[in-house]
Amino acid sequence: MTSSAADGTLIIFGIALVLMAIAARRRDGSARLGVKLTVERFIEVLPRVGLALLSAGFIGRLMPGEPVARFIGPESGLVGIMIASAVGGFIPSGPMVSFPVVVVFVQAGAGFPQICAFVTAWSVLALHRVLIYEITLMGWQFSATRLISCLILPPLCGLIAEALTWIYPIKWPPW
Repeated sequence: MTSSAADGTLIIFGIALVLMAIAARRRDGSARLGVKLTVERFIEVLPRVGLALLSAGFIGRLMPGEPVARFIGPESGLVGIMIASAVGGFIPSGPMVSFPVVVVFVQAGAGFPQICAFVTAWSVLALHRVLIYEITLMGWQFSATRLISCLILPPLCGLIAEALTWIYPIKWPPW
């Protein structure tokens, strides 16, 4: 684990301890219920994380690195940012699958700005979520308006990330 990942883990652990202490002070069983729910979620999520990482490992070995580096590598520039933005919006999954895919792309040679655009597109556009939930629950007018207004965000994120790397050098890949 890198030091920044360890730092993030320690911060989350510290927040959890503070919240647990607050719950314990209430003396109404909140802390016990919180621990119980945490253990249940941990048991539920652990196999998914393991399978996602296992799948990512196989995808990483099977995916040829040359096309990834050519299409969304550091030298692909704006075109690579646009490709990553388009692909990210079509990844039909939650974080258990999408972030291992991100790791595979990085290992295959994807650039920092391109990965920023990819993750932003996955997060903001998520067309599978739009089709399954958003249109059904919110209607097509809301969904279309939201999507159109958000289309600029992934490429903009990639361009800003690229500009920031000129100001502040980023260690890439991060491991």
